[in-house]
Amino acid sequence: MKKIFILDDHELFGEGLKSILEKEDDMCVYKVVTNPDLMNDYILEFHPDIIICDIKIKEVNGLDVIKKYKTIYPNIKFIVLSGYNIDNYKTRAFQNGASAYVLKEDSPAHLVNIVREVYARNIKVASSQSFIISDLTPKEIEILSLMSQDLTNTQISEIAYMSKRTIEYHVSSIIKKLNVNSRLGAVIKGIRLGLIEETELYHNEKLK
Repeated sequence: MKKIFILDDHELFGEGLKSILEKEDDMCVYKVVTNPDLMNDYILEFHPDIIICDIKIKEVNGLDVIKKYKTIYPNIKFIVLSGYNIDNYKTRAFQNGASAYVLKEDSPAHLVNIVREVYARNIKVASSQSFIISDLTPKEIEILSLMSQDLTNTQISEIAYMSKRTIEYHVSSIIKKLNVNSRLGAVIKGIRLGLIEETELYHNEKLK
């Protein structure tokens, strides 16, 4: 049974979402939380597997809430439920530890499928197109950004305060996770997925 929290300051919306999810035999919504200040107490009491979080709760940024509690409870998986189809929001959500970014305009069936995907596998999924973002770490995203700025591995190692060998390992890991064949391919895919900004890309032979 998947234990789920819903964090949304609109109680009526949260209860409606709870009703949808609890029609599924393998899902139980333990709590609809409207006040993020109470989240830690409820986590300690119910130990949820998944928290579905609005991008804005009262005056609180839901993405900051995710970052805070993902640091404390790394095994909990967070799904952002948002009315904003904005790449920058998606990128920040994943950087802060979210496993999925679902739009409020998506169908209930889509959300149910995302809950199951997130629970079963270590993936990151964004919006109704269901494209999967390889699980780059925040450090790998930082290095990918530096790769896009026409920097060699040696230069990146100096900026990131890491050995050249470590940078080479990260670059190899990035290319593998993004399922591409080159540094340039990694940068282009990183832009397409919203992991880095297009303005960071410099077309240069060193990226090939």
